Amino acid sequence: MGKKVVLGVELNRLFMQVSYAPEGGTPATLHLPSSEQLFTMHLAIGRERGNSRWYYGQEAEKVFATRQDDLARNFLDKLGEKTRIGGEVYTYEELLHMFLGHGIRMAMHSIEEVEKEAAEIVAMTISAEPYPEGQMSLWDELLSGLPIPRGQIRLQRHEDSLFSYLSHQPEKLLGYVTGVFDLTDERMVAYCMEMNPRTAPVVTSIERDDDTGIVKKHHYDSIMEQDRALEALDTRLAEYVDEFTKGRIVTSLYLIGDAFTKDWYSVSRHHMCRNRKVFAGNNLFSKGAAFSAAEWIWPGTEKEDFLFLGKDMLRCNVGIQVTEDGEEGYLPLLDAGEHWNDAGAQTELLLSRPDEIRLLITPIFTGKTYEETLVIGEQEERPGRAFRYRLRVSMTDAATLLAEIMDEGFGQFYQPRFAKKEYTITLRE
Repeated sequence: MGKKVVLGVELNRLFMQVSYAPEGGTPATLHLPSSEQLFTMHLAIGRERGNSRWYYGQEAEKVFATRQDDLARNFLDKLGEKTRIGGEVYTYEELLHMFLGHGIRMAMHSIEEVEKEAAEIVAMTISAEPYPEGQMSLWDELLSGLPIPRGQIRLQRHEDSLFSYLSHQPEKLLGYVTGVFDLTDERMVAYCMEMNPRTAPVVTSIERDDDTGIVKKHHYDSIMEQDRALEALDTRLAEYVDEFTKGRIVTSLYLIGDAFTKDWYSVSRHHMCRNRKVFAGNNLFSKGAAFSAAEWIWPGTEKEDFLFLGKDMLRCNVGIQVTEDGEEGYLPLLDAGEHWNDAGAQTELLLSRPDEIRLLITPIFTGKTYEETLVIGEQEERPGRAFRYRLRVSMTDAATLLAEIMDEGFGQFYQPRFAKKEYTITLRE
């Protein structure tokens, strides 16, 4: 046992980056052990033929620079496929599993160097780009057996990491709109985070633009081609900044990626800095993931202050009407703003009307409550409130609710008539 910490991991097509946070502390991005270099491992793994040793990251790229058949790089889009390395066939899931395990062990060593004591990782959030839509069972398998138990690992979108990071920034930096331009890869992705300060909690949404038209190649064929391309790109980026900010009160812009560390965008930089703060850096997503992991394990006030309506967030409140001591009341089951994978509740009910249970569903945008009826069917005759059921609700995705009703019987007087009934409900916004 040691100091309890959480990890935040950015995992994209090019690299893995790790930040961490102790309980009550602010996330910090790790450096490689005994180095001033940020903990950013290129997504590369290699092995020599007839040798059991594996090489990772930049070391693998260097060792196998002239032996590409023994190296796998940038393979996040290839999950579900196979490749041959060191004369043997591997799935890309196996390679990613080994890569993540190696990265986690290095991170633990680096944390212990910084903290001067042993560390216990109690949770890890991976900010994945691309997000593995429709591949969760595959990811469940490859995330099992790592140095961190599967139940303490969660995946989230970059949008969720942005929200976690920005919602923890000083209030003076938060306004109606915050923009994030990500040029980690060759194509720029833009995010627009809008907050409504007139609501309590502050309703927050993030829109993503994958079609910005901003493309900066990692390599150009000649200096002349590079100079011409970057001059045109600077002009196009300035136009995009004007389009992005038109009609919006944009209080701050965040520039992500090594591309923004170069001095090629002087014209567009002038457009960015008009009446707003501009920040540049490369660790926003990993820090945001660390904030998210910390909030998951050590809940703070941010969940109360903000209501984030991302793609994976529940957009409805779900509950039931109950009667207690002769007075009617509302029993909440699921809350809008929860990640669908975390949303779940169960309760025991004594019913006087045994043939149905009515769920009350309130979409956060309209505020208009509607009912969904779980029809149980005719039951045997019993006295009032002698029907004891257990109701369990969960989400199978952000819009699909699974309700389960179990007949608990009533002591020695009435035996259960059925084990379980299931209902699938598509929530309306």
